[in-house]
Amino acid sequence: MYSSKDSDMGLPRPGWGPAGVFARDFPMVARSALILVWPLALVAVFVSVRHLVTGNPIGQDSHAYWLAAHGNLSYGEAPGQRDAYLYSPAFAAAIKPFALLPWPLFCAAWFGIESAVVVWLVRPLRARWAIPVAMLCIPELVVGNIYILLAATAVIGMRMPAAWSFAILTKVTTGVGLLWFAARGDWKHVIQGAGATLLIFAIFYTVDPTAWSAWAKFLLLNRNGTPDSGIGFMARSIVAVVLVVVGARKQWAFLVAPAMVLASPVLVSFVPWTILAAIPRLLLERPAPSRSARVHARKG
Repeated sequence: MYSSKDSDMGLPRPGWGPAGVFARDFPMVARSALILVWPLALVAVFVSVRHLVTGNPIGQDSHAYWLAAHGNLSYGEAPGQRDAYLYSPAFAAAIKPFALLPWPLFCAAWFGIESAVVVWLVRPLRARWAIPVAMLCIPELVVGNIYILLAATAVIGMRMPAAWSFAILTKVTTGVGLLWFAARGDWKHVIQGAGATLLIFAIFYTVDPTAWSAWAKFLLLNRNGTPDSGIGFMARSIVAVVLVVVGARKQWAFLVAPAMVLASPVLVSFVPWTILAAIPRLLLERPAPSRSARVHARKG
């Protein structure tokens, strides 16, 4: 189990899983993170307040989802523009029942759902960690994007590969986490994740094939991502794949979260980094030995 020093730092207690051993053996990393997380949390609050006082509305991103699900599905707006809808027609169809609500109620419901997910994500942490990590999620809560839901996908996807269909059918490249199973030789779970995605696509494609064609053209037109980071999208994506492969080989599930951040087509301010809120629960994951490890053990 963890030492008392680890417990004092407020870390989750995954026992003798690989991620737990890593945190135990490198306590300076955890201490450094604790020193940095509070200033970053305060900056996140400042950014959120500035966003609001400069005239930007709460839920500016979720408003695009509401419009799309309300019947105004269009891929004519470029990423970064107000009310630009970037995700698959399946996502718009999935939230259509909620879009029947008036916009203020939809916005409040979206805020409430994401807030509940944040509480669930940070629950394994003690207050000294949970509070600043939750504060880092405030910019995402204010704009109403889906990064908190992607953080939940990272956690759930470790046990239910079909969950990765959510990432693939929204911010496509954040589905890089599905490669975790491929790197471990766990092809059954790869098939489950890919199969669920294809099934959803097939069902909704029959409903509106024109919308899917429009989304495919939109993705091709914006295949280089938004030029909002010092590192190109392709370079970030390559690093993301490397992180997932290393994490799979080392059984460090927590590396999936930063990989998803780097693979995000849009990397703006604090908002995409919200995916890192998945790390506390990913640290609790204790993956079964990979296929190659099991084969090696049998030979030994």
